[in-house]
This record gives sequence, structure tokens and C-alpha cells, in this order.
Amino acid sequence: MLLCLTAALVAGCGGKPMVHDPNKPSDYGRLTLTRQVNHPELTRLIDPIVGEEKTPQGLEAALTTGLDPENNGVAALMKIYPGPIADQMVDSTDAWLPSQDFQFPPLMLEKIHAYVVRHQDKIVRGRAALQMPQWKYFWQPTAGYMAEVHFVECTRVAARLEILSAAVALADQDLDAAAEHIAFALEFASRLGQVNHVYARRIAAELREAAFPAAAAVGAQADVNRNQLSTIAKTLTSHVAAWPNDADAWIADRACGLHQYELIRDGQFLSTLPRDEYQKLKDENELDATVRAVSRNLNYDEVVYLKQMRVIIEGCRLPFYQRAEMLSQLHAQLTAFEGTNDYPTVAAKWLLVDVSKQQRIAARDKALSTAWSLALQLALGAEPPEPTPMNTLTGAPYQIRIEPRRVVVAAVDGSGEDEIIALPRFTQP
Repeated sequence: MLLCLTAALVAGCGGKPMVHDPNKPSDYGRLTLTRQVNHPELTRLIDPIVGEEKTPQGLEAALTTGLDPENNGVAALMKIYPGPIADQMVDSTDAWLPSQDFQFPPLMLEKIHAYVVRHQDKIVRGRAALQMPQWKYFWQPTAGYMAEVHFVECTRVAARLEILSAAVALADQDLDAAAEHIAFALEFASRLGQVNHVYARRIAAELREAAFPAAAAVGAQADVNRNQLSTIAKTLTSHVAAWPNDADAWIADRACGLHQYELIRDGQFLSTLPRDEYQKLKDENELDATVRAVSRNLNYDEVVYLKQMRVIIEGCRLPFYQRAEMLSQLHAQLTAFEGTNDYPTVAAKWLLVDVSKQQRIAARDKALSTAWSLALQLALGAEPPEPTPMNTLTGAPYQIRIEPRRVVVAAVDGSGEDEIIALPRFTQP
């Protein structure tokens, strides 16, 4: 079946022989097969990506530049959590985090305390890794969606250990330590969020969302002081100021999508399917039909994909509330193909699924982080900024209320589940 698919794909390109060595996987990173296709519109879309070195190979070269494994804190962090250890620790802590109100029953808190004590050495070593001369994540765009990104789980565990340690410190009424743990958790999240990888940024958003309830719990303590909130504020303010460009993640995601098309052109469509999707198609007797549909329409499929990705990437220049309509229109375009011979199976069923959802997660992460940074600055005595900052997720200004002894920042989400941030108000020193 795979041999037939390969033959069909070659024939679909006008019978032009393709120069490709299957023993050199780096060919996929150079987009060797796609660039040999006799399809003017596809060529017009691919050429700028190649010229700007945004191919999988070009992005990988940029990630490799200056990499110093001996002094790279990420490499050190991954040695703390080798093999499946990080995955096991993620599974172990799923029952405790995230915690919306950061309240833990006594028995659970005892388990958390024992867990933190058992992994104290990892916490210390993780903090030391943050202090190393270089902190650079590396992944292989030339491996596409199959690239190893175990560093995500390592960073997730390091941040979760800090958040859980904050819970233990709060129980002990050690607010200095709790604030420090939260600041380190936010630091891990921020560094992971700088990676040009959609999955990494989504986990960074999850980590921040898990850390903020801990910050709220610190702020709710009767004896919390200015310095403790300042520890969290300084860290978060620096992160918001250096917020990464959304487009970088989607440029890299496009490179992975192009790698996927290369695999399909090389006759490996079935190997690109997730196991559950493969089984579903097989059970529904749609596998052969799907293979034929993909092979027949692959060039146009990739054209549709690249056109939509170009709009998505260019749209990253706009705040999310202005992007939302554009994303809805792109989805409608894909829906309009259903039932036609032009249906872009690969793009519509796999590569462009959940783009709007992923972008909203990133936008909410930024809006929530900005709201917390604003609330912390106000809590430390700053005057409300004029004009009131706008929530880039909703397009509405943040709701700020200054009371004699506390500050409130609200309306972060705009979906009926608004975040209400309330912190004690301190005077300027």
C-alpha cells in the first residue's frame, strides 16, 4: 500500500523524478520532495519560507547556533530527570495540581510534604541549573512532530516541585520561603514559554496558572508583608516585559507541518497517523479511501495549509481579540471544503485542528500574567496607570478597584469565568 502511495504521489507531481535519498532524513528538513513538485502556486508559497530559512533545517540551525551543552542549564535539568522519571513525577503530581483555591486537606498535605522532602535534592539542583551561564532549549524541527521534547516534562516537574513546596511553606507559615518558591516556579514557566514550540508554550501557560493560586494564597495571609509580594512581583514583571512573540511558535509549527507533508510524499502517510486515528479509520473501513484522497489531492492540500498558516502567522501581530474573527473565518473556509474533491484532508483533519484553541490558551496566559503583574504593582503602592491597560484577550480594559486596604483586578477571561485578583495594599516605601 505504501509503495502504491509513493507511486501515486510521484505521478501526481507530473511524473517528474524526485531526487531524494531515504537514508538521509535531513532531506525532510530541506523540503527536498516538496520543492521538486511542478506546481507554481505551491512553489510560490514555499520559496519565501526557504529564502527566510524558516524550513525545518533552517530553524534547527538557528537553535544549534551557540549551543554549549557543558554550560547549558537545560542539559543539567534533564540530567536531574533522566528517562521516564519526569513522566512518572508528572503523573504523581497530577492529583495535587492544579489547585484552584490552593487548599489541601491535612492528609493530602502530609503526602505533599513527604514528596517534597523526598525530592529536595532535585529542587536544589534545579535552582542551580537556572544559574548556569546558558539556558537554551534545543529540539529538532527536522524531526517534525516526532521531535523529542522531553525538556518540557523536566521543566514541568521542576516548576511543580516549587509550587508544592510553596504549599508546604504556607502550612508552616513561612511566607518568605513560599514567595521564593512561587518566584522560582514562575521562572521555570517563563523560560519554557520562550521556546518556539506550541506544546512547550501551552505547558508554560499551565504552570503559570498553577502558580497564581499559590500567589493568591500568600496574599491572603494576614501577616503577609511587602517584601514577600515584591519577590513575586519583580519576577513576574520581568517576564511580562519580555513576553515572547506568538509568531515564532507558529512558524516552527508550520515547519513541522511541512515536514509532515514530506513524509507523506515519501510514502509514509500511514506512519504519520496517531495510533487511535489509524485504528478508527481501519474500524470504519475508511483507511484505503483516506489514503487515496490524500494522494490525489496532496499538492492542493499543502497549498491550503500554507495559505492558512501564512494568515495565522501574520495575524500574530494583532492582539488576540482582533485575531479571533480571522481564525473563525479560516475555520469556515476549511468547513466549506467538506464533501468536495478539493477537501484538504491532511490540513483540515490533522494539521490545522485546534489552532484557535491553542492561540486562545496563549492569549489567556498573557492576559492573566499581565493582570497579576498589574495587581502586584498596585499592591506594592503604585498608582493605577492611565489609561487603564487593555486586556488583549477580550479587548476590554482591566477592571481595577483600589480600596483602603486592598486592590482588586478583575475581568481577565471574559467568558463568564473571570479571574478576580485581590491583594492587600501597601504604601510606597
